[in-house]
Amino acid sequence: MNPIAQRIILSASTVRLLPHIAFYLLRRRTIDADLMKVQDHKATVRNLIKAMTRERTFRNLFYYRLGDYRSVFIKWLCPPERTLNIWCPRIGAGAHLEHSYATYLNAEAIGRDFYCLQLVTVGNGKGGRPTIGDNVKIMTGATVFGGIHIGNNVTVGAHSVVMHDIPDGWTVAGAPAKRIH
Repeated sequence: MNPIAQRIILSASTVRLLPHIAFYLLRRRTIDADLMKVQDHKATVRNLIKAMTRERTFRNLFYYRLGDYRSVFIKWLCPPERTLNIWCPRIGAGAHLEHSYATYLNAEAIGRDFYCLQLVTVGNGKGGRPTIGDNVKIMTGATVFGGIHIGNNVTVGAHSVVMHDIPDGWTVAGAPAKRIH
C-alpha cells in the first residue's frame, strides 16, 4: 500500500480508536502477547491501530480480553467478526485467531500461544467442555468436543474430529482423529 495512503487511513482509525487505545494502555500486559502475533509483530500502539483496523478476528480477542462489560461501549466503533464466538473462562496469552470466521470456542480453558484457523468448533459434549494446553494449533474445520484434555504442543489437523484426550506433543488428523506424528 502507498505509504501516504496508509498514513491517512491509520490517522483516521486513530481517532475512532481512542477509547481502544486507552483500554489497551490500561490492560497492556494482557494484550501485548496477542499483539505480538499480528501485523508488525510488535507490542506498540501503532501495531494495535493496524491490527484493530485490518483484522476483525483480533478485535474479537481484544474485546474478550477487556471483558463484556467494558467492551460493550466501544464495540460499535470497530465491530468484531460476528461469526467468531468465544465462550471460555480463560485463554492464555499469545493467542492468534487467524481468519477465524464461523468459529466457536467453548472450552473450559485454553493455554498460552493458541493458534486457530477458520470453521473450528470447540464445544460441549459428553463429559463437559475440552481443556486445551499450551502451544496448540487447531487447523481449518476441526471439531474438538467433550470433557477431554488436549495436551501441550499438539497440532489438530484440518477437518479432524477429536473426541478423546490427546497427549503432549502429538499431531492428530482424521475423523475420528488419530495420531499421525
